[in-house]
Amino acid sequence: MKLGSSIVVAGPSSSLTVPGIIVSQIVASLAEENSIVRIDVDSTNDFDAGLYRSQSLAAAHHRTSAGDIVIRQAPSGSRLRAQAFREWITPDAQGAIAIAWPGLDNAWIRQFLSTAKTFGVPSMVMTISLPRSDHAKVFALAEFMYEADLVLVGNADESEYLARAFGHSGPKVEVHKALSLHGRANRSTTQQITAFLPKDNYETLATLLAAYDAIPEAWIESYSLQIVMRYKGETAEKMIAESYHSEYLNLIGTDISTTDLNRLCASSSALIIADPAFNSRAFSIAVECGVAIVVLASAQLPDVGHGYVGALLADKNRPVSVRVALSHALRLAELHFPPPDAWNELAHRLVGRTTLRAVSSPQPLLPSRQIG
Repeated sequence: MKLGSSIVVAGPSSSLTVPGIIVSQIVASLAEENSIVRIDVDSTNDFDAGLYRSQSLAAAHHRTSAGDIVIRQAPSGSRLRAQAFREWITPDAQGAIAIAWPGLDNAWIRQFLSTAKTFGVPSMVMTISLPRSDHAKVFALAEFMYEADLVLVGNADESEYLARAFGHSGPKVEVHKALSLHGRANRSTTQQITAFLPKDNYETLATLLAAYDAIPEAWIESYSLQIVMRYKGETAEKMIAESYHSEYLNLIGTDISTTDLNRLCASSSALIIADPAFNSRAFSIAVECGVAIVVLASAQLPDVGHGYVGALLADKNRPVSVRVALSHALRLAELHFPPPDAWNELAHRLVGRTTLRAVSSPQPLLPSRQIG
């Protein structure tokens, strides 16, 4: 592949972290119709250390899909990194996109944009809008983004704040829903978890209960698990009663209406869904609610979750895998994840703009003041 014919995308890389997963999703959406050079920019070698994390379902799907993508690893040193940018951003590149995450080290963006400007390559910065927006962090980002042709954010308030910070001579600032991770209702002090299991699936129920019973006694008062599973006989009820944390469990064995299913998903801090089918009602509604989902799967990758960055994979036969994934999902409880179609809308919007040299069929653009 000729690098100069590509769109160059730079940002965090780890598929175990939300920033890296989002970069991968943006790259995957752009790569459907464009050649991409992806530059992984990580501040330290242990950027994803310190917390147990589970595999992203969206990232797992990315690895099985085709795409014209060349991956580069940016050096950690400032001088070597600037040199690498000059090699990877060539004058005939279609565009240069930097993806920023508030709170991470984003100083590299200034070098990235400066290189693009030197070669006359259209440039853009996309920054993720988090639930607890910090104007100090947004202001710090403005310092690095000034040379961009366009800045995209996920929140209208941040857009207005950045526009004021840039002034009349700075880049244009617009909003797109794919870059917003806020919108869920405030969580209570109790972590409400809802699990959906196939009918009479006692093996998966046993795995789930073993994972839940591993929660330390000092923490369990902050958790509540409701299990939705149709069943016959008394086996399921007996398993619940014999669970170590049975006091914090509730078994729902009846059919659930769509209204009640919406309520359960919207009120949960995290969801667990075992072996969801491609037409799973619970998974579809969970995605609409933007909630973090733990997908319990066997060896075969489930045919759901394409483009949904809020889903995590766990082995339905290993309680420790379920426990780790659940802990990971609960750390994401404040985030409202975008629907999968938002990423394709974002990709079409990017390549259809005059700020990027279009390399696929342009799509109708939203006015700059309109929220995507």
